[in-house]
Amino acid sequence: MAYKTNELYDKALEEIDKNNLFFASDVIAYLGISEQTFYNHFPVESKELEYIKERLNKNKMRTKVSIRSKLHQSTSPAGLLALYKLLATEDERKALAMEYRDHTSNGEKIELPPWVKNVAG
Repeated sequence: MAYKTNELYDKALEEIDKNNLFFASDVIAYLGISEQTFYNHFPVESKELEYIKERLNKNKMRTKVSIRSKLHQSTSPAGLLALYKLLATEDERKALAMEYRDHTSNGEKIELPPWVKNVAG
């Protein structure tokens, strides 16, 4: 089936706004076309795709702000804690954690135990 790029573009923008879409895959699903067809009409470097992404990001940001606002108004300990974790510094997040594991070596060389060296070869 042949699609007109300008009609797909207008329909994509309409669906983004009407359904508060966040992802290109959502747009593709609402348009009822394949991913290949979508990117054939809106190549990665195209102005149209960039604008579609801007509209999707606008929806994401508006929704995030709305959720954070609801968390701020919350009297639920879980909601307040969730907001605090979003706003916390790394040290504050570590202090709140039930369990904290440092997954980095902080620049230190990691020595493998002898049995690992033997297994690794």
